[in-house]
Amino acid sequence: MNTRIILERSVKVGCWRVVGRIAKAGKRTELVPVLLRAEENDGTNVRDLAEYLLFEPKTRRVVAERLLGIVEAYGLLEKRDRSFVLTEAGQQAIKTEQVFVPENGAWTIWASDDPALLSPVLGIEPWNEPSAHDEIVGMKRKSAEGRRYEAPPDWLQAIIGTTVTPATGNAARIRIDHLDKEAEKVDTHGSLRLRWNVGDGRLQLSGTLGGEREGRQVKTELEAPDMSADRVWCKLLENEGLLNQWDEEREVLCVPFGETGDAEREAMSCALEFKSPVLPGYGTFEALTVAGVAITAESEHDAQSWSKWRLNARVRDYATSERYAVWCAEAAAPFGRFEIELPARADLARASWMQVANRPDPRVWHLVAAEDWNL
Repeated sequence: MNTRIILERSVKVGCWRVVGRIAKAGKRTELVPVLLRAEENDGTNVRDLAEYLLFEPKTRRVVAERLLGIVEAYGLLEKRDRSFVLTEAGQQAIKTEQVFVPENGAWTIWASDDPALLSPVLGIEPWNEPSAHDEIVGMKRKSAEGRRYEAPPDWLQAIIGTTVTPATGNAARIRIDHLDKEAEKVDTHGSLRLRWNVGDGRLQLSGTLGGEREGRQVKTELEAPDMSADRVWCKLLENEGLLNQWDEEREVLCVPFGETGDAEREAMSCALEFKSPVLPGYGTFEALTVAGVAITAESEHDAQSWSKWRLNARVRDYATSERYAVWCAEAAAPFGRFEIELPARADLARASWMQVANRPDPRVWHLVAAEDWNL
């Protein structure tokens, strides 16, 4: 389907402040050799690291202990008996050469359950909790009185233990290791819009996150939904009850002649309006109009009427024999699947003349004159 389909809608954003542990991906080149040693040796320990990695089994034990303590704290190695072996996170770190470094603290999380987003996390950043003095007698007293705490929605809690890339901000991946069961719900200002260019396979998120003054501008490219343009188009047509009129092989919509306008009959295309486009699994989008949809006759009777209309529309000059033959070919060309019978010039001239009530229009004169003069 070559028609340009662009689906858009506003994105509903929620904002929470919550205590938790977030691990951020980053380069830790000093830790990768430790992981590689554990991989090749089916585990490692203090003596092994000091001897084979630091080349000194006695004097470098403290350094080896520190390295093992770090990778264990990061969840990259785990202790089994007297050895440290790779975890799944450690194996992934070797492949990506990135280590997730956990950090405990309070966080502001912007998120959305929009079904077109691969990850619900839009943005995340550290939050500095106000001191007890500020909340009781200081500048933050009034705002503290209105703070609301509630359990984060299920769809947000479902990301705990997963690795995601926030849809806004930088592209660094994060791992949500833990979130407290209670979070402060924050009123969020600003707005975000989703724009899915189906044909190009592009999904864009743009707008303001966190308010116009204190917020930040967002304009980012995301991974588009895994749904082909042909499938999207068929679903849109199905919602409008038009799928049975779509010829998938020829990529054309079969329509009755009486339901077309003059411009559509000549161009053999129309603009389709979808008032509430819905895609299974991706929700409802704003109304859109798709222009340039190829159309053709639904039946042989429609094709016959359509061809005759197109022939009459071409009579804008004297209908010489040569011109009339070209006009007939052009009029019938879009309906090659049907046997089209167009009237001879003499028959069309006679019929047109019989329909004249007062003064004939130029089209009738061009037909009658050419026939009378045998042009």
